[in-house]
Amino acid sequence: MKKTICTLLILALCTSTQAQFGITAGANIGKYSYGENRFDVHRKILLAFNTGLQYKKVLNEKTFLLPEVGFTQKGSRVYYDYPIGYTGPMKNTNRLNYIQLTFPVIAALPISDELDYEIGGGLYTALLMKATQQTFEFDGSSTKRDFTAGSFKKMDAGLHLTTGFRMGKKLGLHLNYDFGLMNIEGDSNNPSVKNRSFSINMSWLFSEND
Repeated sequence: MKKTICTLLILALCTSTQAQFGITAGANIGKYSYGENRFDVHRKILLAFNTGLQYKKVLNEKTFLLPEVGFTQKGSRVYYDYPIGYTGPMKNTNRLNYIQLTFPVIAALPISDELDYEIGGGLYTALLMKATQQTFEFDGSSTKRDFTAGSFKKMDAGLHLTTGFRMGKKLGLHLNYDFGLMNIEGDSNNPSVKNRSFSINMSWLFSEND
C-alpha cells in the first residue's frame, strides 16, 4: 500500500500544469479501536494536532488530487476501574507521533463563484516516529515515559475521508477522518489496536501569483 501511494504521489508531482502548493494545520480527536472490550477499561478521546504541506493537481473541472505529507499525533486516553481505596495509577494518555502521507481524490462542487463544497477520500500511510505515555495518579501527580521499541508497529495505513468548503479557491475548512486498517499493537499476544482519528483543518492553497 505504501509503495502504491508513493508511486501515485511521484506521478502527480511530475507535472506542474494546473498545480498548487498549500499548507494545512488543525486539531485531532483520536481514539483507539480495540479488538477486545473490557468492562473495567474505558477508552476516551485524545485531543492532539496535525500540520502539513499539500499539493493540488487538477484532473478535470470538478476533481483533483490533493496529496499531503505532514506530522500528525494520534492515540487515546485509557481509564481504569479500581476498588475503593486504591491509590495507584488512575489513567494513561498514549500519544503516537507519525509522519503521514495522505493521497485523496476530491470532487469540488461549486455553490457560488467564490465557494466550493469539497468531498473525497483515498488512502493514507504513516510512519511512527515516537510513542509516549503519561501516567496520572490519584494524587494529581504524573510521570511520562517513552514506549520501548516494539510496543507499537512502525507502520500504519488505512482510509482517509474528507469533506468541507473552500473559499476563493484558496482558503479551506475541512473535516477529515482516518480509519486505520492495520493492527498497530506490537505484541502479537495482546488484542489488536487500530487508529481512529477525526480532524478539523484550515488550509491555504497558494496560486502561481502568490
